Amino acid sequence: MNQSIIDLLATEAAASAAETEEARKRMLLSARRRQECILGLHASGLSVRAIAARLGSSPSVIQAALRTAKGRHPPARREERFPYELHVMLGMRLHEEPSRLRSLARGNLERMRRTPRAAVAERWLDQWDELLELPDDALEKAMLANDEKGRDLRQISPFAGALSGEDRLVAMKKAQLLAKG
Repeated sequence: MNQSIIDLLATEAAASAAETEEARKRMLLSARRRQECILGLHASGLSVRAIAARLGSSPSVIQAALRTAKGRHPPARREERFPYELHVMLGMRLHEEPSRLRSLARGNLERMRRTPRAAVAERWLDQWDELLELPDDALEKAMLANDEKGRDLRQISPFAGALSGEDRLVAMKKAQLLAKG
């Protein structure tokens, strides 16, 4: 085979691999969003059967989605659940409107810096500045980290005003549901 055909096929194969990887990421994100929505529906009071009927699915599929979604939410103290759930919602919105959320967070950070704060809080604001430079997936992962740093950052989040009242209500209901176990 001549070299130009080999080069062409290799280029096409590499491009197809990149497209496949991007499609895989979108599919995983969509599946995760669906599971979070199902958890939100359940937290809002719908039964598994009602959710299944509404989505045209089987109760066993809905139960599996609930198990998966709940498994992603680490056990936390009651006061940590709501900020965590807010950041789960923020993570979903980040993939929908990354520039709006990042711009809002940067503006909020600027305003937050105008208020005198303890040195530790200033370091958290600096960390948010650094996090906002990361790709969406890495930023979401950092926002949802189940460690002391993640919990601290969620307490001084720069995303005030990013979520609708409905999003906040769903986050609160999910936090309440997950607190029950």
